[in-house]
Amino acid sequence: MKNVIPVLILIIFTWGCSEQSGRKGVPISGKVENPIDGELVVLNEFKETGLTPIDTIEVAKSGEFNFSIDVDYPTFYKLNFYNRQQLNMVFDGKEKEVEILIEGDNPQGEVSITGSKHSKYVKQIEGLMRDQQSDVQDLNNQAIEARASKDGDAMERITNEYYDLMRVRQQEFKEYLWSITPSLAVIYGLESLPINEHFTFYDSVSQEMRKDSLLVKNFFVKGLINKVDGARELAIGADAPEISLPNPDGETITLSSLKGKYVLIDFWAAWCKPCRAENPNVVRVYEQYGGENFEILGVSLDRTREAWVKAIKQDGLPWKHVSDLKYFNSEAAQKYQISAIPATYLIDPDGKIIAKNLRGPSLEAKLKEIFG
Repeated sequence: MKNVIPVLILIIFTWGCSEQSGRKGVPISGKVENPIDGELVVLNEFKETGLTPIDTIEVAKSGEFNFSIDVDYPTFYKLNFYNRQQLNMVFDGKEKEVEILIEGDNPQGEVSITGSKHSKYVKQIEGLMRDQQSDVQDLNNQAIEARASKDGDAMERITNEYYDLMRVRQQEFKEYLWSITPSLAVIYGLESLPINEHFTFYDSVSQEMRKDSLLVKNFFVKGLINKVDGARELAIGADAPEISLPNPDGETITLSSLKGKYVLIDFWAAWCKPCRAENPNVVRVYEQYGGENFEILGVSLDRTREAWVKAIKQDGLPWKHVSDLKYFNSEAAQKYQISAIPATYLIDPDGKIIAKNLRGPSLEAKLKEIFG
């Protein structure tokens, strides 16, 4: 039974594009309910080099303002009101007239935007994310009370409710994102869905994005397409990329030499505390299932042979080990897009990827499912 409910950290993203030319002059007008004299309202665009101020907006004492943006293709913008309230926007250059009403001095203040369907999509995505965050926070509060009273049954119930909630919320979220695809606003929402868990959805969205000749000019869309194409090579059911690296004795070991067995590729390092903490669990399952039909290939991201070999001995790791001692620049780490460890891939006897990031109970459950 788990005694902690993971807290979903919702980071509100704002993105944009570069170069303004071609289709021009999206007219924007609006009113700040609580204008602050002497402080700035700044229009920012997200360029490939980062968030970039592109204009300072003059606000009258009445709170009214007017400006225009030259837009070539779908682009993310951020309006920063006095460093207190910010508005995330997407324009594609087809907008005829945009109107904004905003409090201006309150980070959680009311805001409305009309005349820009893509900006409305962004606002709706933010609302869905806030609703999910609120539900999760409510369950976390219940969990705190249950832990304080040492109510194990309540903790189990709340944990189950959390995972049920996440399944429902994520499905609703994906349905909304799909309904607005291929809007650039979809990129804004995708970052809250891990690609490893939702690859099929990412792939479907990217296929629709590719069909829009203007949309694909946005560097975030280009990044999405590249991300999906890279992940496709590591998707469940894909052929596992070859690994050919030396073991501690200098002998080259290949992943393909283990074909015919289930193989757990375990990316780890002597310096990685979570990896070392997980090693006893891996040893336990290897003692139970290792042998003719199951093998582990430990791929170390260490920098020195001494540290690597010492950790293998200290932790009593009896399986096969390889490393080129290049840290995250390891050839294998690059092929498998490893950005954090521990990380695992489970490969079937035909060399296909059948699971990712199995650890502890999830690893034991999967091996029990396979071997009985």
